[in-house]
Amino acid sequence: MDPLRHWSAYGQKGHPSSTRVTASQWKHTPFVKAKTLQWERSVPHAALTNLLNGFEPQAMEDKWFIYADGPDNQGNAAVHMHRSWTGYKIVELKIQIPLNDAGEVKEEDAKITELIWESDKTAYNASEDDAKVTAQEVCQWVLHVELN
Repeated sequence: MDPLRHWSAYGQKGHPSSTRVTASQWKHTPFVKAKTLQWERSVPHAALTNLLNGFEPQAMEDKWFIYADGPDNQGNAAVHMHRSWTGYKIVELKIQIPLNDAGEVKEEDAKITELIWESDKTAYNASEDDAKVTAQEVCQWVLHVELN
């Protein structure tokens, strides 16, 4: 992807939040017409905090608002990725985080189990492959998380 097109899609390089971003910190909307796909990727344990802390845009060049729910008692979490200008939900990642018997996060890689994306053409005109690329690139470019 050429640099101008990349910037247009992903904005300036992000600086992951040092604290947890919450849903109430930015305007956002739910999916209009979601599609779901089983998708297996690993999240390195060292990068899990960046993924769960999310990202709150600070400038017009920040094109994403990202927050996470969870993990719950079983280690299930969801990462929600919205366009910052419109609030449209573009991608959601379902994640399984390994927990010990005390319910604390183990020092092991987490697993992405599902990719959910917006299929309504007015909000996000993309194929399944485009959604995969978007999820990986937003993780890498905005959150500094390399999915394996």
